Amino acid sequence: MAFVHLPSQELPEIKQINIDGKRHYETPHGTFISITTLLSSLTPKEILDWRESVGDDVANYVMRVATTRGSKLHNIVESYLSNEPQNDLIEEHGVLAAGLFNLMRPALDKINKIRALEQTLYSKNLSVAGRTDCIADFDGHLSTIDFKTTSKIRDETNENYLLQATFYATAWEEQTGERIKQIVIITGAENGQLDVKTDDPSKYIDKLKKIIEEHMGLK
Repeated sequence: MAFVHLPSQELPEIKQINIDGKRHYETPHGTFISITTLLSSLTPKEILDWRESVGDDVANYVMRVATTRGSKLHNIVESYLSNEPQNDLIEEHGVLAAGLFNLMRPALDKINKIRALEQTLYSKNLSVAGRTDCIADFDGHLSTIDFKTTSKIRDETNENYLLQATFYATAWEEQTGERIKQIVIITGAENGQLDVKTDDPSKYIDKLKKIIEEHMGLK
């Protein structure tokens, strides 16, 4: 299918930098911490328990593999949503990433009227910045959409994903005036499961603001 792309919003360019090994962005209103860096300090207890059980060496290896898996999948998805030919996926990206893409494709085909892909955003009000995967309609509702990979689907969606998507919705409205009432997390798992989580960002904005305020208090 061919995806419809709406005219791009003229948003200020912001530059990614590292400060003490942590991702930040230089914006017209100052240097803001990355939303992913900010939320990384809130690692779920089950992951901390897992890391303790397997040891740092094994855990770090698994995390590197997961990062590579996610990067390859994101490249395919961005290309697909940009209406670029999908040729030799296995040869170019590997069996795993190609398989995850094919698994996620039915959910991806619910996307249309794309406003932005891999767009950097910031919020002057929250003093936070980041890069959203996709801003588009999903099932007919304007959404911020994130693409995730995992080894298997958990019973509950990682709350950090929901907080991250909520930030993108908030920053998009602040910068464009266009309100987003739906966040979508599309997750493909190595065991062949697909999960599509849709939610209302208003449910998470208060917690997001509290986390940001606590971070600012540590400065």
